[in-house]
Amino acid sequence: MIVGILLFALVTAILMLWGMRKAYFQKERLANMLFSKASDKVMNYLKTHDTITEKEMRSLVEGIQAREFMSRNSAVVQADKRFTEKLTELMCADGLIEQAVQGKPVYKQKNKEGK
Repeated sequence: MIVGILLFALVTAILMLWGMRKAYFQKERLANMLFSKASDKVMNYLKTHDTITEKEMRSLVEGIQAREFMSRNSAVVQADKRFTEKLTELMCADGLIEQAVQGKPVYKQKNKEGK
């Protein structure tokens, strides 16, 4: 009987810790989901267009939502210049896009062969 109570308390404590950890890192996961969805949308746009400007990118990713399963919290992209700057920085760092015109906010899809 006592062993059962101790096991129940242990399982309850583990589930509580798991839930607290999940809640603690939720904003980071939602931000990662937003950047992933936005970069996918930009890459799909670049399949049919040669270049994209930051202004076009901002209007393209506006309104993208990220939501976790079984959660009330969500994140939405608004027409924010900081989000677009961070998105272009991450996509350039990942090697997905490169600057098309030096000194201007115009980007093109990076060649896969590295040319």
